[in-house]
Amino acid sequence: DEEYNQKLSIIYSKIAQKFIPNPIQSPFNQDIWMAETVFNDFDKITHPSYPLNNALPNSVSAITPNGNELVVINKFSQVGGLEKGFSICRKQSNQEWTFPEPIEIENYSNINSDVNLTMGSDGNVLILSMQRTDSYGDNDLYICFRKGGNQWSRPKNLGPKVNTMYRETTPFLSEDGKRLFFSSDRRGSHGGNDIFYIIRQGEDWDNWSVPYSFVEPINSDADDSQPYFNSATGYLYFSSNREGSMDIYRAELMPPNPIYVTVKGRIINSKTQRPVSGKILFSPIGEKHLETAYISDDGTFQMSVPKGKKIILTPEKQGFTGHPDTIRFRKDYVYYKTHHLDLFIDPMEVEAKIALQPIFFEQSKAVVLEKSYAALDELAAFLNENWTISIRIEGHTDNQGDEAALKKLSEERAEAIKHYLVYKKFIQPLRIETVGMGGTKPINNNTTEKMRAKNRRVEVLITKINTSERLQTQK
Repeated sequence: DEEYNQKLSIIYSKIAQKFIPNPIQSPFNQDIWMAETVFNDFDKITHPSYPLNNALPNSVSAITPNGNELVVINKFSQVGGLEKGFSICRKQSNQEWTFPEPIEIENYSNINSDVNLTMGSDGNVLILSMQRTDSYGDNDLYICFRKGGNQWSRPKNLGPKVNTMYRETTPFLSEDGKRLFFSSDRRGSHGGNDIFYIIRQGEDWDNWSVPYSFVEPINSDADDSQPYFNSATGYLYFSSNREGSMDIYRAELMPPNPIYVTVKGRIINSKTQRPVSGKILFSPIGEKHLETAYISDDGTFQMSVPKGKKIILTPEKQGFTGHPDTIRFRKDYVYYKTHHLDLFIDPMEVEAKIALQPIFFEQSKAVVLEKSYAALDELAAFLNENWTISIRIEGHTDNQGDEAALKKLSEERAEAIKHYLVYKKFIQPLRIETVGMGGTKPINNNTTEKMRAKNRRVEVLITKINTSERLQTQK
């Protein structure tokens, strides 16, 4: 009715920063639609309901790496209204979407109403198109890095080699993080907006090639924008108004070369052998921190894992300890089938072992190598999350050498881990006891070097659980 349209007009005018007399025909009056393939190309069209769509402007900018989350434009309030920025919605097992959770970008500001972004396939990089006080003209491309959770660094302009006084918009970062596609109306375009790409030089994010423009039929004398390249099919998808209205097109850019493998599985309670809700952390081996990759409300998960990297998957749930699993898919193979994997968690009990990645030390010394810091950081995170438990760190050696010396070395190594947890991660020292077992508890007969290496280990066991506080936490 008239009153509703007037209220929408006020809201859309605030968003656009100019008067919008007809909100129904305004470009801000938009919803999210989804196209899926069942039998043929995109033969199932769906219109998601609230909260993914609402009476306010609704638009998708990116899909997160775990595949069941969307980055949407704007921040929304549970009581109504919105503000500039971005949010994440997660699809649940009942096919409903969670209410948008805001993404916090340090010093976020955007002069005009036109904004969009792309997220890197590892979930650690955002590239945004927006206009700020340090832009070279209209919208420029900026980069942000994840600081942790939904916290992101201050946007940094990609510089004059990439940006111009014209509009650089609708960025898309390829799955391998090497090519950045975007649209621009800069000089030399066919007419209107054209689609360009740049190539990242090296491993940092400051050095890019000069922009390359696509030729016909991808670019035309109309507006061509919103590129999305799918390496699994080799198609570049984009939008264009060359036929009058803005429609979606695709062009075969290169032969199919999927660089990700789909992994499906369950989080299993090892005691009951039943799926349970939880979250999964994943990271390539060698990275300092594991990021939250997938939140499952029914114990099932599906994610894309890059080929050519050794990946650690760690299930987590309050009141349980998770068993990390390591997977690796060869880069030179093509995997057409989905990989199935179950991840196990154990209910926390006294004398239960806490699953831990191997801890490495300098040879014959009690000095933890830097490559093991990530595993100790995860142990510290577990202790912070489960603050009612106490642990015992046991050092073990093989049988090569003087028995007393081996016992002393194992004690010192256990103490070195405690020192890291207490002085680097601020875990209460009274929660941690240490013991050196030397070579008295081997897990094999030490007959080969490979077996002896397995005996040189650190084990962490739960020694105490404050049951009353734990039960209160789990209610």
